[in-house]
This record gives sequence, structure tokens and C-alpha cells, in this order.
Amino acid sequence: MIDPAPFDQALLDEAVGEVRALVALDGGDVELVSVGGGTVALRLVLEGAECRECVMPREFLEQIGLDLVSARLADVSVVTIEDPREDPSS
Repeated sequence: MIDPAPFDQALLDEAVGEVRALVALDGGDVELVSVGGGTVALRLVLEGAECRECVMPREFLEQIGLDLVSARLADVSVVTIEDPREDPSS
């Protein structure tokens, strides 16, 4: 569910774009999954990444994402990232 109503969509897009740029350096991507209740949820996309393990670990990406998003949107206190490397079926 994406409910960016309490957020400035342009600022959210800008922050997510910065996270995307960081992950793109290693061949990955992120996509916005949901926004709400002070949380921004992202999904790490590693299809096409030459080195899946070269992409920063989820915990680091979540902290960087939180820093980038909360610098623009003070109401955001949590950024979560679904990481396919943590799913045994992937």
C-alpha cells in the first residue's frame, strides 16, 4: 500500500532515487513498496546484478535509506528493505 498523502511525493522520490543510485553502483535497484505510519518500505531488486553479494547488506541500506529519507521527511522514522538474499527460496 502506497499512501504518500502525509509526505511530499517529490521529496520522497528524491530520497528513494538516492538510495537507488547507491544500489545501482553494484548493479541492483530498489523499488518503493509502501509508505505509511512513519515507515517507508522498499524492496531490493537484484535481477541482473553481476554480484549480488557486492550490494550492501540490508541493515546498512536501511540505515542509509533512513538517513536520506528522514533528512527530507521528518515524519519518517523507519525505512525497511526487503532483501531477496535473505529469502532461502531465491
